Amino acid sequence: SPSSRGPRVPHRGFLASSPPQPMDDGVDAHDDGADEGNFLYGTDINETRVVREFHQFIKTFRLADASDGQPHYIQLLHRRWEETMQKEKGIKFPVDGLHIFEFSKSLYDHMVSFPTEVIPIFDRELWNLSVRELRAEPEDLGTCQVQVHSLCENDSKIMRCMNPSDIERLISLKGIVIRCSDLVPDMLSAVFRCSMEDCKNEVAVALSHWTIEEPTRCEGCGSSHSFQIVHNECTFADRQVLKLQETPELVPEGETPQNVAVCCFDDLVDQVRPGDRVEVTGIYRASPVRPIRNWKQCSAVYRTYIDAISIAAERKGQIDAPPDDVAAHGTRPKLAQEPDLDPETNTEEEIKWNRRVRALAAEKDDDGKPTVLGKLVQSFAPSIFEEDEVKRGLITQLFGGTPPLSGPGQKHRARPEIHALLCGDPSTAKSQLLQYAYKLAPRGIYTSGKGSSAVGLTASINKDPVTKDLVLESGALVLADRGVCCIDEFDKMDENARAVLHEAMEQQTVSVAKAGIVASLNARASILASANPKDSSYDPKMSVVENIHLPKNLMTRFDFIWLMLDKRNRDSDKRLAEHLISMYSESGMKAKVQPAIEPELFRRYISFAKRWVFPEVSDEAAEALVKSYTDLRNQGSSREVITATPRNLESLIRISESLARAELREVVLASDVAEALRLLKVATYAAAVDPETGLIDMEQLIVGVGAARRKRQRELEALLQEVLAERAQSGSMLTVDSVKLVVNERLGERKEQLANDGEFFGALRVAEEQGLVRRQGRQIEVR
Repeated sequence: SPSSRGPRVPHRGFLASSPPQPMDDGVDAHDDGADEGNFLYGTDINETRVVREFHQFIKTFRLADASDGQPHYIQLLHRRWEETMQKEKGIKFPVDGLHIFEFSKSLYDHMVSFPTEVIPIFDRELWNLSVRELRAEPEDLGTCQVQVHSLCENDSKIMRCMNPSDIERLISLKGIVIRCSDLVPDMLSAVFRCSMEDCKNEVAVALSHWTIEEPTRCEGCGSSHSFQIVHNECTFADRQVLKLQETPELVPEGETPQNVAVCCFDDLVDQVRPGDRVEVTGIYRASPVRPIRNWKQCSAVYRTYIDAISIAAERKGQIDAPPDDVAAHGTRPKLAQEPDLDPETNTEEEIKWNRRVRALAAEKDDDGKPTVLGKLVQSFAPSIFEEDEVKRGLITQLFGGTPPLSGPGQKHRARPEIHALLCGDPSTAKSQLLQYAYKLAPRGIYTSGKGSSAVGLTASINKDPVTKDLVLESGALVLADRGVCCIDEFDKMDENARAVLHEAMEQQTVSVAKAGIVASLNARASILASANPKDSSYDPKMSVVENIHLPKNLMTRFDFIWLMLDKRNRDSDKRLAEHLISMYSESGMKAKVQPAIEPELFRRYISFAKRWVFPEVSDEAAEALVKSYTDLRNQGSSREVITATPRNLESLIRISESLARAELREVVLASDVAEALRLLKVATYAAAVDPETGLIDMEQLIVGVGAARRKRQRELEALLQEVLAERAQSGSMLTVDSVKLVVNERLGERKEQLANDGEFFGALRVAEEQGLVRRQGRQIEVR
């Protein structure tokens, strides 16, 4: 009978301490009866059982591969309190949801189904455990907050599959952060003071069900509605709202990405930046919406959001600490000090990956040379036939140069990012290479030229749905900060959108001044663009600027301009056909060779290099750079032809640093400079060859016309002015045809090529601009 089981355990209330006697590990047959009536209101959760199972979980759970016998979470609890400088502020305690599921399925189900009731019990009991384990005074320890992460697959939801049955349940979501709101204070408790002169009674009211009720009657003096809020006495928490968008790979065909709002509090505030891929674990909530402010009526449609409990970056090569933050103290950590293997700042999984990265970089061939760069080239887009030079160039772009240490008062920042342009014939795998670079970059944005506007690339101004204020929403260049921004069909881009890139490519910022918001946003992104020639196929008789309809001053900002031409060669055509067919045939599929480095390790390798490796130019490399630059300057056919500009020297430095970074070296060698010069010659200098002279002319990238053509244009202008002066003295009537005839006669006497219509009218236009002649129809009047 119930009376024979002894007195029932009374319901302890929400903030009472747990039972002082330690519970038995086993659960006996009479538990259900003993705990009868001790259920949380509105749920089927037995509080005593939840407390007991949580205690057992914390005290007994061990990792499968743990070498020592200590329980995992007890160790973590001690470590967290040791790391906390001010113990009265409490700790944040991460708990893996899969560990709870492995230990007790019922406890996991309770936590997922009723997180609002169960997680505060976890917080309370963890504090009780902390007091016992540390043998500390209760007043000395602040609150503990359990942060659950990594739920089971059934509870990892896709945004478009969430429905009302998920409300008030614990879920996890993956997505890309597209906006972070400003920090706003969220009131936790308010203090009201009576406004009567002789009373001044103060009453503290805590937050209850998301509202704080103002007391209506003062118990001190009996006055009604006499209270005023005292803001300085109230307590607030930090609050931030994130906008999370579906990842592109999860969006079904023909659908647009969906968004969800995420509310962050306390330490989760400012954890992520727009553009980060994150996994959010939290409670899916619905809140009523008042269509008219200050009215009691609420809309029947509720607004949903996620109350975040933990936010974890997707560990696919996330660059955890930006290089600027590393360099804030004026020094950078050396690889020899092994900062990446420090267990205090890196998790066990990160250390495991970092060891693999170090082992990969240490591999050498029979001659003692590192093999990692060759393996990276083989593993970059293995399905694309050859194009090894282009792949090597794109790999250097992914690594980037060394960001310079900026001292106090120094605003100038030389750009370490490398920009590349792929241009050439159709069907030369330009877009495929872009896609591979986008997928391998730890942080990247992919966009198309025709589908991008100036606002979409920089920042748009939208109205915040909660505060109704105007807010900036980051565009593609800002979201790709410290990553790669891939722009396909670059030549079909709108002129206004392309004008935005001038500032972003050199100054690495995007300036916005609209709707009363004046801001300069960071856009430290490497730009990888692909463009088709204006006549569909590339014409080798014309310069690269004439082939591609792009502004000349934008062309000079690219470090690499790769010409990808469809050359007809019987042997290479046969090899290409065999390579393509092997991807579809049965025998080809069996003989398919796996890439030397899998994509996940590739991504980790890039982020490791960008996070920890900062190569410096040695004296030997500095001399090689000076010699390479001076040799390039003297390569032209005459003193008038420019064959290298200071931008090319900066490109050489960046590419050399990137090659050293790819091998995890902290010193740039002369061999890196030689390889950088070779890549630059294969790419940009091949594009800058004047088709008329066959010599390198960098100025044609600036002016769009080769040196020989510029020289001929000047000679034609001088000859035309000479002819006009002679005919004006004779006083005869001048027509366009007669003047052109005389000019061509003189050219024939000199045994030079006759002037075509374009060249002649160009020279005539220059004479008009200088005020020497005036043209009326076909007649010319000399002034």
